[in-house]
Amino acid sequence: MADGYPQPVFLDTTVLSNFASTGAVAFLVEVLDSPVVVPAVRDEVERGRRFGHDYLATAVEAFGDGLRAGGCPREPETGRLRERLDAGEAEALRGAIKCDGTLATDDLAARRLADDRDVQVTGSVGLLVLGIERELITSETANEWLDTWRDVRGYYAPVERIEEVVEE
Repeated sequence: MADGYPQPVFLDTTVLSNFASTGAVAFLVEVLDSPVVVPAVRDEVERGRRFGHDYLATAVEAFGDGLRAGGCPREPETGRLRERLDAGEAEALRGAIKCDGTLATDDLAARRLADDRDVQVTGSVGLLVLGIERELITSETANEWLDTWRDVRGYYAPVERIEEVVEE
């Protein structure tokens, strides 16, 4: 657990696309010991790329090259989770549950379900904080990425500036 999270860390589509939109997929590979993209998230990202979201190309290129594609064997739990979450979030949460890992999501419903199941959760902002703590990025870079996510991608960030959550 070198990065502070139980491994592996299952990335959902929003987290992956946030970092892709700032050209920072390599950052995810560097900051996390074992990032995993489940098939449903991979499908969502590839569909988005085909739909014209060119910034997702870096995520697609990273599949199998730093971003491990996979998950745990499918079990009936997926159906119950799928009633409340989209396919990518449900499959990522199921993977985190079955593999005793961490879910990386910004979706409130997914975070609540993970909490109900005692699954460790982080999100885009938490990964920025981890990157700052590990001295992989500066607060300035984190704020630039937050601004891009918010202003260009329409992301709702729970903070205006990263300094609100980074311990000095």
